[in-house]
Amino acid sequence: MKHFVRLMGIGLVLWSCVVTPAVSSAAQAAASDAATGTVLVTGSSRGIGLEFARQYAAAGWTVIATARKPTESANLRELARRHPNVRLEALDVVDGVSVSALRDRLRGVAIDVLINNAGDTDQFRGQSLGSLDHDRFDYLMRLNAQGPLRVTEALLPNLEAGTQKKIVAISSLAGSLGARGGGMPGGYWYKASKAALNMMVVALALELQPKGFKVVALSPGQVDTQGYAARGMVVPGTVPVEQSVAGLRNVIDRLTREQSGSFIRYSGDVQPW
Repeated sequence: MKHFVRLMGIGLVLWSCVVTPAVSSAAQAAASDAATGTVLVTGSSRGIGLEFARQYAAAGWTVIATARKPTESANLRELARRHPNVRLEALDVVDGVSVSALRDRLRGVAIDVLINNAGDTDQFRGQSLGSLDHDRFDYLMRLNAQGPLRVTEALLPNLEAGTQKKIVAISSLAGSLGARGGGMPGGYWYKASKAALNMMVVALALELQPKGFKVVALSPGQVDTQGYAARGMVVPGTVPVEQSVAGLRNVIDRLTREQSGSFIRYSGDVQPW
């Protein structure tokens, strides 16, 4: 089992065991044609976060792309060079001082959509029964669960000033009790942190509902964030990052107040909690 978990940790930032049909071209077009605004994406230096920043920038949105060290990301620097509507900001979601500093720098800036994407599997290190590394639990809980709530709380005035009032947390079917953690063994700390994140989404949705907010957890599917397909490697069940993010954007664009507090897959299907 340890060998299996290590293999899963090599290439996938987020997993999900349910395979759904590819997002249609019509759905992708709908995401591209949606009204623009200002979006803040955490963890945007690579993978899903970087693709969010790319697609929103190309669609004409004002993008606040955050990462721990954005100036050290060649991809982010190139994106900002090509798109004057992209603003790079340093942010470590587990560091309260860093979050407060971002809040101060963005004071008075209206944000329409907050995408809490920063997170990690921690390569599934020490998450197999018999060799559990209990010191890693706190780190993953701070990163995957507390981080999104910390950022949301700090930027709430910005979101209240926005017109769309959408708060998104990138979760995983691995954190679903109804889906039995995605049907995969091990991954204890990662699964627990995503389950905690899901409950925080439910609590936020309830508290912010009177203010007209739409708060959801989104499942991106089993995303090929390492570009295996481009290298001719076949990983069953994986989804290209471009397809996943196009689907997620389509879901975000079409969010209704009735969907607030939901767990939704990139395909638009409702996921079990």
